[in-house]
Amino acid sequence: MSAPVCRICGAGQVAERGRKRGAFIREEFTFHRCGACGFQFVEPFSGFAIYDDRYYRGEGPDPYVDYEAEYRDYRQTHRRHEFADMVRLAENFLRHRESAPAGTTLRWLDFGCGAGGFLKFLRERATVGGRTLELSGHDVGSYADLLKQKDDFRILDLDEIGREPAGTYDVISMIEVVEHLPDPVAALTQVARLLKPGGLLLLTTGNLDSPVARRRGIHYRYCSPEIHVSLFGPRSLAQLYARVGLVPHGVRYAGAVQFKVLKTLRHRPFAGALASLALHLPPVVWLIDRMYGVSAMPCAVKV
Repeated sequence: MSAPVCRICGAGQVAERGRKRGAFIREEFTFHRCGACGFQFVEPFSGFAIYDDRYYRGEGPDPYVDYEAEYRDYRQTHRRHEFADMVRLAENFLRHRESAPAGTTLRWLDFGCGAGGFLKFLRERATVGGRTLELSGHDVGSYADLLKQKDDFRILDLDEIGREPAGTYDVISMIEVVEHLPDPVAALTQVARLLKPGGLLLLTTGNLDSPVARRRGIHYRYCSPEIHVSLFGPRSLAQLYARVGLVPHGVRYAGAVQFKVLKTLRHRPFAGALASLALHLPPVVWLIDRMYGVSAMPCAVKV
């Protein structure tokens, strides 16, 4: 069998980093790392069938997922902090880069919209940066069907997203999606095609070059091989952007940091309440951000 090449930069400097048994699928997975750009990927790919209704109830490899609660009322979940952060970043970007007059339409695509909490958050706001929102989502599965049929969102499947005209969207959000994709270049190529020139990509994913991740190695909790198959640091994410024609755009998160902490305490309400109080202190958020490298992971702009 030939040695694997990097799925991001194409280099042949790929080495096996280690092997790990899945916590949900009890088989061994191999972690590879590119010596040129630092991108890491997992083999074998367990397939998309794992993302069933059990997974979205938190009964699969990720016990912190709770799509049922998010679909029912995102305002009662900690994801509201992350959603508000995404809008704040978009408004900051538009304030400094945007020349379109207030009142014009802002076309926003939530790529990998899941249970639709962010789409509902945006719909309730109605405007971002003084511009009226026109919303679309992309995903497949039972929640995508609910969002389309019951909640009257414009949800695009794989074929429909491929037929969207180039340069359609001012903003595309891709929140905790890219790590689930075995071919991130294909997905980001599509995203770059759909962005307008000057458009903003809001992308979040774990930082495998953060101090916590480096110390834990493949035993870092984020290294869940059944579902997190493409693992990035700032350098490899910037390499991915460059490959598809995007330019890194630095951000400073706050609410997204809060959410990442609080979701891990979903089953520990007392600890979660204490953490919520502590996370009101900016130095605490800053320290956690540095430990996990959240803000070190850039978003991107199409130029």
